[in-house]
Amino acid sequence: MTVADNKEKILKTNERQKEFYNSDAVAKKNLPSRIWSKIRNGVLNDYRKQFDITNRVYDQHKLWLGDLSDKKVLDLGCLRGNALSLYLASNSKKYIGIDLSDKAIGELQTKIDGVKTNDAQAIAVDFLSDDFAETDFDIIYAYGVLHHFEDFDLLISRLKEKLKPEGIVISYDPLETSVPIKLLRSAYRPFQSDKDWEWPFTKTVLRKLKNNFVILDQKGILGSSKYGLAYNFLPLSGAFKTSKIQKLIEKDWNPKKDKDVYKCMHLTMMFQNKS
Repeated sequence: MTVADNKEKILKTNERQKEFYNSDAVAKKNLPSRIWSKIRNGVLNDYRKQFDITNRVYDQHKLWLGDLSDKKVLDLGCLRGNALSLYLASNSKKYIGIDLSDKAIGELQTKIDGVKTNDAQAIAVDFLSDDFAETDFDIIYAYGVLHHFEDFDLLISRLKEKLKPEGIVISYDPLETSVPIKLLRSAYRPFQSDKDWEWPFTKTVLRKLKNNFVILDQKGILGSSKYGLAYNFLPLSGAFKTSKIQKLIEKDWNPKKDKDVYKCMHLTMMFQNKS
């Protein structure tokens, strides 16, 4: 299959993804997908909130973003707006939010119209499509987005094309690099209703990012600390359990080697286009 053929195949898959998100996606999910969502958005979300992991990620992203007053920012795959979309739109010199779903983008544009911005707009367009012609972005913010691209080489090429020579990408994505998580995802995948556009990062993908960009920083989430969930079932004092879990969270957050990252369920990164 040629590069052009593969791109056309992905664009057709993205059309189905657009239909999925334009409809009631929850209703379209089958039972296994709903069970997995309940685990991911229920138990794990409660755990993240308990130890303020979610807010810590957003705070880190704001630090990485820095002063946006002279920056052109692309909010990639932002749907109806992620947690930082309005922050980006309000503080950037120029902001463009894009998503496949025209319904969701319409909702984001309404939100943008309600805040003070310099130059901000939301567009329903496929990032890989020739219809999206904007380039020279200082920052591409991609929260929970990059793992939706099956052909990662094509994605890398597109990111480099859209970024300025030393522009940066800030990402947050699930990993499939630890054996327990890989086994769990493999068991679930045959029943997954959105599997055609869900491709958690593998070790190969992480190596490709390292080979094509300068990794400026990375933070692991739910590596060793995911096993801290078990502490809640032990007859130990709350202070002791909290102390133990916090140490595990810090270990994940500040990985010293690649193998430390591989243990994690999620990874947030800041990486830079090579000049």
